[in-house]
Amino acid sequence: MTADANILHHVGLITRDLDATIAQYEQLGFSFTPLTLPRIPMKPGGEPELLGAGNRTAIFADNYLEVLAVVDEARWAAVTPQQRGPFDLDRSLARYEGLHVMHFGTDDIEALYERITADGVPNGGIHPYQRTVDTEDGPQPMRARAMGFPPEANPEALVQIAQHLTPELIFQKRYQHHDNGATGVNEITVCGDNPERYAALYTLYTGHGYHRDGDVFTVDLGRSSVRVVSPEALATLIPGAKAPAVPSLVGFTTTVTDLAATRTLLTDRGIPFDTAEDTIHVPATHGAGSVVSFTTA
Repeated sequence: MTADANILHHVGLITRDLDATIAQYEQLGFSFTPLTLPRIPMKPGGEPELLGAGNRTAIFADNYLEVLAVVDEARWAAVTPQQRGPFDLDRSLARYEGLHVMHFGTDDIEALYERITADGVPNGGIHPYQRTVDTEDGPQPMRARAMGFPPEANPEALVQIAQHLTPELIFQKRYQHHDNGATGVNEITVCGDNPERYAALYTLYTGHGYHRDGDVFTVDLGRSSVRVVSPEALATLIPGAKAPAVPSLVGFTTTVTDLAATRTLLTDRGIPFDTAEDTIHVPATHGAGSVVSFTTA
């Protein structure tokens, strides 16, 4: 057990049209789990309740990509923004559709909470999270614990730290096959003025220091990394990329088993991409508002 966060637990898109976004990502070669309905406490100490949102996930070996949207308008309208807390999708969608979710993963959220609280980092405490997932033995409740931060601390994204309590229900082998050969999310790109400020903040959250290479600040978590860059330098990092807002999450990278095979799949499906060194970049126009990159595992 450690008081650090050593991986991107998951990254996620927030969209107005779940089905259209899933279809776009299936064209990129990702496969997704059936729809699940997240539950969160509506009051301190309360039992998790339906939120009115739904998600589908592309599962990898030890993290995943989430697509999240409102699926029950009546229930969503009955839940106040205060009750939604960090899961207020309306706040994110008012800025843009696309990549909004960046969760760091830990195997000891209690120790991490104690560390950052002792360091004076404002946070919302630890809260339970659950959703019912499909398994080969029938529906079962997936459970996790998560810790969020004040929105003003992270205007760039919905940033949380999470710990799986039932990882075996998430990382089912039957959901880990993807036509593009994807094996995991290994990197996410953040764009903001004063990028060093964000890198330093993620260092406080995760317990991992950052390093600078030119205009790019990188926090290496061990099994994933976060790159932070200014709007002016973004296109030098990802060809042709433009931030949907400043600050924001611009794109993510997945490792693949065979980059040449991934390139062939994208070409055969008529999907545009750029290649820089050993990475393929699909533009945000074909990633539901997010640049989607592929690199060799």
